[in-house]
Amino acid sequence: MARLIPEAMIDELRSNVNILDVISQYVQLHKSGKNWFGICPFHSEKTPSFSVNEQKQIFHCFSCHRGGNVFKFIMELEGLSFPESVQRVAELANYDLGISIDNSENQNETSENGKIRKLYKETTKLYHHILVNTVLGEPALEYLHKRGINDDLIEEFEIGFAPENDILEAFFKEQKLYDYQILRKSGLFIERQSTELVERFNGRVMFPIRDTSGQTIAYSGRLLEKRDDAPKYLNSPETAIFNKRKVLFNFDKAKGIIRREKEAILFEGFMDVIAAYRSGVKNGIASMGTSLTDEQIQALDRVTSHLVICYDGDNAGQNATKRALEIIEPTGKFSLEVIKIPEKLDPDEFTKKYGSEKFVELARNDRKSPLDFYLNYYEQDKNLNNENDQLEYIRDILQEIAKVRDPLEQDLYLNRLAQRFNVAKENLDSQLKQIREKIFAQRAEKQEEQSYQAQQIPRTVIQKNEVQHFSKAEKAERLLLYRMLHDKNVWLRINGIPDFNFIHENYQVIYNLSEAYFDTHNEYEVADFLDFINEDGLRQVVVTLEMGDYADEVSEQEINDCLSLIMSQTPLEDKIKKVQTEMLEAKRQNDTAKITKLTMDLISLLKEQQNAKSLTI
Repeated sequence: MARLIPEAMIDELRSNVNILDVISQYVQLHKSGKNWFGICPFHSEKTPSFSVNEQKQIFHCFSCHRGGNVFKFIMELEGLSFPESVQRVAELANYDLGISIDNSENQNETSENGKIRKLYKETTKLYHHILVNTVLGEPALEYLHKRGINDDLIEEFEIGFAPENDILEAFFKEQKLYDYQILRKSGLFIERQSTELVERFNGRVMFPIRDTSGQTIAYSGRLLEKRDDAPKYLNSPETAIFNKRKVLFNFDKAKGIIRREKEAILFEGFMDVIAAYRSGVKNGIASMGTSLTDEQIQALDRVTSHLVICYDGDNAGQNATKRALEIIEPTGKFSLEVIKIPEKLDPDEFTKKYGSEKFVELARNDRKSPLDFYLNYYEQDKNLNNENDQLEYIRDILQEIAKVRDPLEQDLYLNRLAQRFNVAKENLDSQLKQIREKIFAQRAEKQEEQSYQAQQIPRTVIQKNEVQHFSKAEKAERLLLYRMLHDKNVWLRINGIPDFNFIHENYQVIYNLSEAYFDTHNEYEVADFLDFINEDGLRQVVVTLEMGDYADEVSEQEINDCLSLIMSQTPLEDKIKKVQTEMLEAKRQNDTAKITKLTMDLISLLKEQQNAKSLTI
């Protein structure tokens, strides 16, 4: 039976899971000083601003300002509720919680994304069961076996079969997962004008598409029998949990191997990935039927700096390889190599014809540089015995050489061109310089345009990513609050000051929350305290405090200085009220000297207040 996760179990999970191990499954991190840094998974960036503090078990992005503990990371990245994120962290860390929190009886406590994910999880199990265990699935199973996909691969990739007859609505009702609004948003159905829901996939072998954490979020279904009124392959539409621009097929299985082997092999389709996997090449991934997107490149950049492109050997595949190089090369993020499949075969066909060992040998040893690829690519449809074709070919290759940054590599290919076509290298070098000057001019023009566009961005938008600057008083507040949280003696000292208040409300609220926290906790742990806070804005304040560069040792002078600054910045209204109260008391006591002093103080404060008001008009 579903139930909320006990707090003690959450604490135990948090204590036993290293945030670095979880985040490393999504982001390529490198250590610098006390922290680990990488490309932020929440927004597009070129310079790493995302950091993880392993000691404190928190993350923070200095650019988009997201931060928190391991649960918050998963909530933000996968769009989950807090209970769902706890269960997801347990799954990623192979930690047995011993309870389930996402079944139908608890659906009203889960997010919409969580409900859709639940549908896909159960649908994948159903389709797989139909394929492997039923008479309905036998033709599909036979088809897969003929394609060389054995039972182990079927199990590994959770391949299934969607029969011709509609079964999902009845299945979801039986599983107590039926929610019309969720079903219509899931992508598993097509909604007719009559509001009738019709299953999207019928009579298709179903290949699950998974997110980076291994959860099914979409499908690609292949028709078992050819039909004129339907495409051979049908992919899920985009939904709240599936954006094809962000997804790479098999990335969830491959990312660990990619890190270990320090390279990823990019294939054209998921059948090629599976064929390579069958052969033992398990660091293969594929984009979702489109050219690589910025989001997919960013995902790969988090795990490797070396890409190998292995598209089909036919003309269409080679054209796709050229497009991929043109997208990836300008980013400057990767060293690149290209594998060309002989005889215009695709990886699946090559494996069937020559066997797995030959494919592994090809994938590991028969690689070319991008320039070597272009040397062969531009020969297509050209007669190099013809002078016009020769000139066109040389111009094409010079355009590619001009993009190379390494002068030695440039020189090597110029020599090869000069020798092959018996032309003076000096002439080639002269043409290359002209091309490079044109490229540099275009880059400068583009940079100028980007600079102009940046100037048109509203100031309020720019400020979101600027480093925050604090006044001296606020710096004192932040330092004092940090010391109070980390040093019980400092906390007790401040707590003992009558009527002490921070100037800014957010620091005061965190101080008040810390009182409740220390009522039930002997020691301060920031990852734990973050779960104690309900408001995101306050969590971010705590995270930025923890990522601050504060000295390890605390001194009495430091605390005194902080207090002095804070107390001197008490709001004017409070100071005026305090002086007025003291004047009433002095009048009752008929203390003329004190009345005179307080009157002068009040006049001074009222002038200060008037000046402040005039500045804000």
